Amino acid sequence: MPGDPQLPFEHPELEAAAKTWTGENWWEIGGGGTVWNSIVYDADLNQLYIGTGNGSPWPRAIRSPGGGDNLFLSSIVALDPDTGRMKWHYQTTPGDNWDYTATQDMALADMEVDGEQRKVLLQAPKNGFFYVLDRTDGSLLRAHPYTVVTWASHVDMDTGRPAERPGMDYAEGARWVLPGSAGGHNWQAMATDVTAGLVYIPTQQSPMLFSLADEWRQSGTIDTTFARWKPGIELERLAQLFVNYTDRSPGAKGVLKAFDPLTGETRWAIEQDYYWNGGVLATAGGLVFQGDSQGKLSAYDKASGEKLWEFDTYVSMLAPPITYAIDGVQYVAIITGSGGSDLWSQGATTASYQYGNHGRLLAFRLDGGAALPAPTVIVRAVPEQIDVKGSDEEIAQGERLYNNMCASCHGLFARASSGIHDLRLTPTDRQELFNTVVLDGTFAAVGMAAFDDILSEAEVLFIHRYIRARAREDRLADLGQKETPRLTWIESR
Repeated sequence: MPGDPQLPFEHPELEAAAKTWTGENWWEIGGGGTVWNSIVYDADLNQLYIGTGNGSPWPRAIRSPGGGDNLFLSSIVALDPDTGRMKWHYQTTPGDNWDYTATQDMALADMEVDGEQRKVLLQAPKNGFFYVLDRTDGSLLRAHPYTVVTWASHVDMDTGRPAERPGMDYAEGARWVLPGSAGGHNWQAMATDVTAGLVYIPTQQSPMLFSLADEWRQSGTIDTTFARWKPGIELERLAQLFVNYTDRSPGAKGVLKAFDPLTGETRWAIEQDYYWNGGVLATAGGLVFQGDSQGKLSAYDKASGEKLWEFDTYVSMLAPPITYAIDGVQYVAIITGSGGSDLWSQGATTASYQYGNHGRLLAFRLDGGAALPAPTVIVRAVPEQIDVKGSDEEIAQGERLYNNMCASCHGLFARASSGIHDLRLTPTDRQELFNTVVLDGTFAAVGMAAFDDILSEAEVLFIHRYIRARAREDRLADLGQKETPRLTWIESR
């Protein structure tokens, strides 16, 4: 995306892109368009394809108040690898409002489309539509929904633009949207079988309750600290909104699909209890392998979806399996362990939450005889919170800061799940380390970066007091003791 409009443009493509942005927020507090996953080289055409990320902050009303497509967000871009210049682009979600990246893996294939042999690019980005593009010029050949989509009805084949449904603009109020911010498909790899004319996609049906910050709706301004760090939707309100809207929420689940990208037909589908599962491997021997959140590595019949084999790894999996042969013996290998976060804390049912998020490299062959010992379930009891201080006003401020800075990883209500640490379970003798972890980055090597450039010591203190107050509430509830429930302290402001 273009930089400061007061400076010369970086190159002609970005000068053209600047016309699709409005206001000043897009370069002062956000932007987006990062390339963090799919980068594919095409040896046949000597082209490089990149998938670009979502806008930041998420709502276009904040980052680009006058509208616009906001190029080159959420786009597939073809570059000349020798010069770096753009050859063509296709934007999957113009003016993206929902964190719909187009960074998901791309497959290059030669396929017959409408009676003509074409060099195609295949992608299932987060927005829920599966795209088949002619990779010589970026022209759209197909765009079918591969999962449940509520934000748009279809993609117009003449314009290539999605037809957004009326009433889905969350600037007008909170909206449940599918796909949610996790996408209909994320970084977990799909598999492509050109011979069968199918792709095997680890799809997700995980709704998100979007709500634009009241601050922006009422005054047209927003706290730029939060807007830089978080999406610009009001996470501090989502906790209470979630309680109020739960009965209207579409159910979250994962579905492994055998999908025809040309017809949009789902050949078969395997429903999974949790939406966040592993990548897929399809083999010429007629098998589809996938590891899931419950710790099961399974092999399915490629044609029918029938499960033929299962192995319990006792660990959730995100990585795709791989296959290789040594001395004529074929192996299947996978790395176990999960990542990411769960805002709604549904991941407490996963294998990694129950047994520990252990990273292992497991390899299998037909006559392999090794076994894994069955682990014990981890007991996650909230420890007693000694000497919890803080007024309701301080705890309310801590909750606001927590929901904007911490909840997307550690969960709303400070209840984490999956592989992310549940802050309520911090032992009493380690509470004094909170500031050094948050401000100094003590655990940066394992993913918890320092926040000293965003939070002050006083703000970290308020967050800590909120977490301990939440821990006290849940401990009392676990013990069957009553305390006036305060799902949110924000009401006391």
